[in-house]
Amino acid sequence: MKLELRKEYTIEDAGSKQFHRLVLLESGTIVGFFDNEDACSLLWIDENGTTETGTGLIDCNPFDTPALFHFQGYAGIYSSNNDYVVLYHEEDKSNPVKLPIRNNLPQIGFPQFSKSLSNYKYAGNSDDNIVPILFTDSGLLPVYIAQLQIDVENSEASWLNIQYWDNKTGIDLEAASFQRPARPFAILHALRKQESTYTFGIGHRDSGYLKSGMDYSDLVTINNTGAINDTLFTLGRLYKEDKKGGKECIFSSSGRYAILTPVYKSDDWKNRQRLFDLQTHELIEVTLPGEVSGFRIIDHHHDQFLMADNYINQTFAGTANITVSGELP
Repeated sequence: MKLELRKEYTIEDAGSKQFHRLVLLESGTIVGFFDNEDACSLLWIDENGTTETGTGLIDCNPFDTPALFHFQGYAGIYSSNNDYVVLYHEEDKSNPVKLPIRNNLPQIGFPQFSKSLSNYKYAGNSDDNIVPILFTDSGLLPVYIAQLQIDVENSEASWLNIQYWDNKTGIDLEAASFQRPARPFAILHALRKQESTYTFGIGHRDSGYLKSGMDYSDLVTINNTGAINDTLFTLGRLYKEDKKGGKECIFSSSGRYAILTPVYKSDDWKNRQRLFDLQTHELIEVTLPGEVSGFRIIDHHHDQFLMADNYINQTFAGTANITVSGELP
C-alpha cells in the first residue's frame, strides 16, 4: 500500500503541549488530548480550523493521565479518580456533559491489601457505545480491560465486565475485590468490533518492554472473561538467544486495521510499520509519502490515515506536525 499526502497541520505552541493521544473521528475531525503544565485540554482540528476546549470537569494529573475515548460523534474523558465520564459532542464541543457511572469496579486483591484499578492513558476503540477502558496492575502497562457502556439518552454509564489475558473464569463486579492473576500479562490496546473484543498481548511485561523486549506479539479475540477465542496474528516466542523483539499495536478508530510498529529499529521489518487488516487477515506493507517518511501512522478512519512526527514507542515526544494521507489508487 502506497500513501499520498493530503493535508498537513502544524500545532501551535507545540513545545508547551504534551500530547497523550490523537485520534481521527468518523467525520474527519482530529481530536488530541494534551496537558499544559497543570491543565489538560482537547485540541480539535476540522475544516473550520483549530479549537481548544478545557477539561476542567475531570481530574487531570500528568503523572496519572486520564484516558481519551470516542464513539458515534462523541469524544470522552475518563479518569479512575472520578466516578463519572465527561462527554464532548464534536458539534457542541464547548458544552461538555458529565455522566455518572452507576456502579464501581472491584479492587485488585493482593495478599495483604487491596488496590484500586488505575486507568491507562490509551482507551480502546469501539464501533458502538460500549468502550473498552484499559487499566494497569502494579506496572506501567495495562493488564485489564473493562467494558464501559455509555447511555447518552439516560445520561449515565455503567461497567459491564472486566477481563484479563486468557482468564477463563469470570470476575464478579459486585465483589469488593478480585484475586490478582499470578502472572499479569500486558495488553497494549483493545478494540470492540461487531460485539467482539480484539486485543494485543505481549506476555509478562507489564513493567515495560523497552529493556527486556517482548515474550511474543499476539493479536487475538477474547470472550467476556478474557479467555482467548482466536489468534489472528502472532510472532510466536521472541525472546530467543537474548535477541529482543516485538511489535507495538494500536487499533484504528475505523476498526479496519491493527497498526503494527516495530519496537526496535534493527528488527526484521527494518523499522517500518505494517497494517494487519482485520477483515481479510492480510499483513500489509506500507510506503509513506516521501515528505513525511519519518512520521508514524497513529490512526485510520474513512480511508484516511492520521500520521504524526516524534511519535516513539507509543509516546508523543515533542509532536509538532500531523498529517492526513490516503491510499494511492
